[in-house]
Amino acid sequence: MHDTLRTTSDSPLFKVTTAPYLLLDTDFYIRGVNPAYLRATGRSREELIDAFLFDAFPDNPGDPGSTGVRNLTASLERVMRRGTPHDMGIQRYDIAESRAPGVFRVKAWSPVNSPLVDADGRVVGALHHIEDITTVYESLHHAGGIGAKDGTGQPPVLLRGAMRALAFHQRALRAAGPVVSADLSDAGAGGAGGVSAAGLARRDELWHGITHAARQGPPGRGCLAAVCDCAVRELPGTDAAVITLHGSGSDNVQLAVTSLWGQQAEELQWVTGSGPSLTAFATGEPVLVPLLDQPSSSWPLFTDAACRIGVGAAFAYPLSTATTTVGTLTLYHRGRGITQPPADAEVFAQIATAVLLADLKGDISEQARTSADQGDINTAIGVLSVAQQISTNDALAWLRTTARAKAMSLADFAREVLARRPPAAPH
Repeated sequence: MHDTLRTTSDSPLFKVTTAPYLLLDTDFYIRGVNPAYLRATGRSREELIDAFLFDAFPDNPGDPGSTGVRNLTASLERVMRRGTPHDMGIQRYDIAESRAPGVFRVKAWSPVNSPLVDADGRVVGALHHIEDITTVYESLHHAGGIGAKDGTGQPPVLLRGAMRALAFHQRALRAAGPVVSADLSDAGAGGAGGVSAAGLARRDELWHGITHAARQGPPGRGCLAAVCDCAVRELPGTDAAVITLHGSGSDNVQLAVTSLWGQQAEELQWVTGSGPSLTAFATGEPVLVPLLDQPSSSWPLFTDAACRIGVGAAFAYPLSTATTTVGTLTLYHRGRGITQPPADAEVFAQIATAVLLADLKGDISEQARTSADQGDINTAIGVLSVAQQISTNDALAWLRTTARAKAMSLADFAREVLARRPPAAPH
């Protein structure tokens, strides 16, 4: 066995981390396994060490659609060839019962494979990290939520996003603990952060509620909307929930909101330039206001306006990574204030962070870009309408015609209008 594999396998941190890890050589033989992996798979060390990976974990012969071996092989070959980690997303991969030959347990995982390199930078093996998300997978399946499947037996895109975010959240819970190596750090090793068994059970229960909300919601609503819907349903005293992606200046996008009233409460902060969401984002700390109507309020303008529309309490939670805050989850209570924030509110903030980060390079970034584009277009229409004394419809028609003539997108031309103040538009 290569020294790099032996050093990693013998590391005390590899053995004590709560993240499940398997150590493979370049021929896919198992050279190391930690106790967390043994617990997750129900295997013993003697069964796995020096075994060929796919002899130890074959496809379920009772499932003709099994793709576990094929997909894991492709991922590991890619990692060995490119020398970069690969996130497999959601993978159905049943596990044989060691004490009952021929019997397989249905299992769903979120695997990440990372290369292990020697001192010369050569790939000498791979680190296989898994997160078990079977409970959510099965709850969806038994409730009929898997729906139409593609060729790999995956759930629909929306639910797959929720499940991926769950795995992301599970890894995040471990992030505060010790790290075995740089590769382990990339894959998300660490301690459990002191989360109790009851806390984990409650978190999983809330995740089930969120995936249920995602399944039941109308087409076009994403995972963040499901988080907000579930928050209003599960958190006592919560009448509206809003998730906002914050940017510089006024570049803020409401990614999910449960009601027009909640939207109005959130937007009052941009109008007045102050409020709990803005403060939570700026400080990176929760801002909890159980009684909004207090003379000592830090935001008199926002407080007065919010009370006028019936806001009695507000609880804003930053959605943060280890290095930055990207948004907020804010819960609003209508009517008289309440004595304290909902007990599980911080768990929802953790889940919202996981969903936000899991989707940040996909639908969310597109939503943010589209929102910014529309804002620039609307501003340009307003500028032209006032400056040239034409209707907003005529201003929009001129923008479209001129953008087409310049072979520019409407949003890009709108930004050019705002930057250069072009000559008078035709009447």
